[in-house]
Amino acid sequence: MNVTTSFIPYLHADGRFGFVDGHGQTPFAKTFEDAQPFSEGRAAVKSEGKWGYVDLRGHWIVRPRFTEAHPFRDGEAWAAIVKPSTRSGFIDLNPFHSPESRKCYLISPDGHTRSCGGDYPDHHDVASSRIREQSSDSRQLRVVKAADGKGIGVINADGSQIVPFGIYDDLRYQDDNLFVVHRAEGWGILDAARNVEVVTADRPSFDYLGYTSPDLPPRLLAVRRDDGTRCLLDRAGAELHCGLGDVSNWGEGLIAASNEQKQWGALDTRGRLVIPFQYDGEFRFRDGLARVRAGGSEFYVDLRGREYRASSTPD
Repeated sequence: MNVTTSFIPYLHADGRFGFVDGHGQTPFAKTFEDAQPFSEGRAAVKSEGKWGYVDLRGHWIVRPRFTEAHPFRDGEAWAAIVKPSTRSGFIDLNPFHSPESRKCYLISPDGHTRSCGGDYPDHHDVASSRIREQSSDSRQLRVVKAADGKGIGVINADGSQIVPFGIYDDLRYQDDNLFVVHRAEGWGILDAARNVEVVTADRPSFDYLGYTSPDLPPRLLAVRRDDGTRCLLDRAGAELHCGLGDVSNWGEGLIAASNEQKQWGALDTRGRLVIPFQYDGEFRFRDGLARVRAGGSEFYVDLRGREYRASSTPD
């Protein structure tokens, strides 16, 4: 979705969601209890406690019936009806047998609905997170022990040694050629493909080098400092932004992060603060928008930090 030409969920002063375009113009007057961004010309919206789907004219393509709804991707959306169990001391006649059972449905652009045949469609990533594939180089690297058992090294697929024996006594694979390593001086991070320590192995604990997010851009790292704050580093070990309380997922070039006061904002991949620390929880951009929380309300912001709610009319 291009936020300059598509419709964006807008939180009105009465707490209901409508839609505006990138210039703040309203495409249709209908409002909803909740709304998600448009994707592929359809949007999931909530009315009378249930989710359904509307088109770009605000017409229903699927009337509200779902307790969960997800956006259209590749010509299909999925939604679900979740029913709590009626478990009690009596015989349970509820056909849903788990404490909270989910029935999954797939929806076509014309509103045709069919069962997924399970809790989730087979291809759905439940966590909605990007799965980063290992690079071809990292799939070829292998940790091996020396014949005398006194050292650990790294070899390539052709058997050539990249990291010699005798330097490290522990190597723990992370991803994309990176290893958390240990030697006499302490723990560090090694770029095994180049045999270069991007974080010098002098940290007192493995905990300081654990990634604070499994989903950072491939060329960035996040590590803890001695004072408990986190630092965003590049692959050369240079500090891009420090003093962070936490670092979360990235999406579309921006990384959600918090300050020490637990206020959330977003950094770009150079460590520059793009969206100020002002929101109540972590978030992630997708299709040019992220859903954020502040002042007891949830609403959307775009990649430039513009808020789509009544207190700040978009440009």
